[in-house]
Amino acid sequence: MRLLSCPISSNIIDDNEFKIAGAVYIVLLTGYLFGGYVFLVGYTLVDIIMRLSPLGKSPVLFFSSIAVKLVKLKRTPRDESPTRFALMLGGIMLLLTMVTHTYSLDLLAFTISLNLVLLKLLDVVFDYCVGCKLYSILRNFL
Repeated sequence: MRLLSCPISSNIIDDNEFKIAGAVYIVLLTGYLFGGYVFLVGYTLVDIIMRLSPLGKSPVLFFSSIAVKLVKLKRTPRDESPTRFALMLGGIMLLLTMVTHTYSLDLLAFTISLNLVLLKLLDVVFDYCVGCKLYSILRNFL
């Protein structure tokens, strides 16, 4: 029987830091949805690329860790694999948003961004990682 896991990384992360970073991404993308500021999508994409790099750090994640320390939230360990896979999919969706916005396909760019915000809300609010579920399904078929 196969397990529902994403063997991309074996690191353990603090879930609170990633939830706060996810909330920041939601705010940034909502700024794009309501204001049309494409630089917010670009900033989010660059931040995600930095997080996926070998360093694994980004400005949003850095300030999220500071916020966790200031609020004195208890460390909640989480497997990094589902988050990394979801970040990869989110990065692709952000890239698609920028391309469709560049070619004036505004409705498509809006739809992709709205889907990304909804997926991130599922992760942040309900702790439901759609990217990991998708990976598990794909792994079972391949």
